Order: sequence, then C-alpha cells, then structure tokens
Amino acid sequence: MDKMTYTKAVARLEEIMETVQGGKLDVDELSGLLKEASALVKFCREKLYKVDEEVKALIDDNFGE
Repeated sequence: MDKMTYTKAVARLEEIMETVQGGKLDVDELSGLLKEASALVKFCREKLYKVDEEVKALIDDNFGE
C-alpha cells in the first residue's frame, strides 16, 4: 500500500462495497476483493490509532494532565 492515505483507503473500501453489493462477482473475484478490503480496514484502523495517540500526546504536551 505504497502512498496510501486514509482518504484513498476509505474511497477504495466504498468502491469495493458497491462492487460486492452489485452481486455480479464470481467466487475468485469476491475472495480477492474481501482480502483487499480486509487489508484496507487494517490500514485505516492503524492510521486512526496512530493519529489518536498523536493527538493525545499533543494535548498532554500543550495542556498537561
């Protein structure tokens, strides 16, 4: 996922969702898309966790707890 951003990952997940909901996939295509979606969800979760930690650190540094 070189040069992947959170926004691009979410957009791709939306594309995958629309494709899957269209119901015109064979098993191999569906399997491939679901694997890709799983990797994208993992990427998004990690990105959100990292940003959450950075925000918490900035708040602690600036406002002290």
